[in-house]
Parts: sequence; structure tokens; C-alpha cells
Amino acid sequence: MSDAKHVLEQAIEMWNTTDREGWAALYTDDVVYEAPGGSRISGLEDLKEQYFDALVTAAPDRGSADVVLIAEGDQVVELARYTGTHTGTWRSPNGVEIPATGRKVDFPFVGVFKVTDGKISSIRIHYDQIEVLTQLGLMPGATSD
Repeated sequence: MSDAKHVLEQAIEMWNTTDREGWAALYTDDVVYEAPGGSRISGLEDLKEQYFDALVTAAPDRGSADVVLIAEGDQVVELARYTGTHTGTWRSPNGVEIPATGRKVDFPFVGVFKVTDGKISSIRIHYDQIEVLTQLGLMPGATSD
């Protein structure tokens, strides 16, 4: 197994067990996060607040499921499903807030991670925003839960 893949396995375990400090220890101080809609977070302190804390607040039972990791050198691709129940305000890095809907979400995502000197230095997450908003009941075609 590659060292980069091992770092991602640890990060996912810490994420799923809500171990904020263990999770944060696996990222560089100057980590960069990018996601759909122009979301961008620069730096570990902002990543902890605007990503980790924000998503734990939005869905305390959230996690990554059905994880497949593919590694090549210092790059790791994560194919997985994000699951959780939206019981708290969901705050995006852009400042958008979505009040709790009480709905469950279960959507696929792809994350591309770069590992530098044993720590994650960049994250690019890809997912279907329309699917997420539909599952939250905020778009036409929403199913009832």
C-alpha cells in the first residue's frame, strides 16, 4: 500500500469517528480545499472550521461509506458516498446557510487528494449539487423521507 493511500485511510477513519484533532493532524498547515460552486478554503485552521466543524454541525451522524481509494504516487482518489441526516444548519465555505431539514442525504462523491511529506496538502471534491439539494427537499423532484 502506498504511504499516500495510508494517510487517506487514516483521515477517513478520523472523519467517520469525528476525531477532529486526529483528522487535522493529517493535513498541512497550508492545505487547499476546492469544491463545486466555487467553494475554496485555504489553510488548516479555516479547513477545520469551514469544513469539518460545519459538516459535523449540519449532520452529526455524517460519514463516508463504500469507500474505494486509488493511489498513484502522491495522488489519491476517493470514490465514496456521503451519508448523514441534516439536523443542523449547513454552512458552506461561501457563507451560504441551509437550515436543518431533518432529511437524510446519501450521495456519491469523488475526492482527489495530494499528499506531501505524509500529510494531505490539497483536496478537490466533486459531487452533484442538484442531487444534494433535491435530497434536502430544496429542489423540485424531492422525495419524501
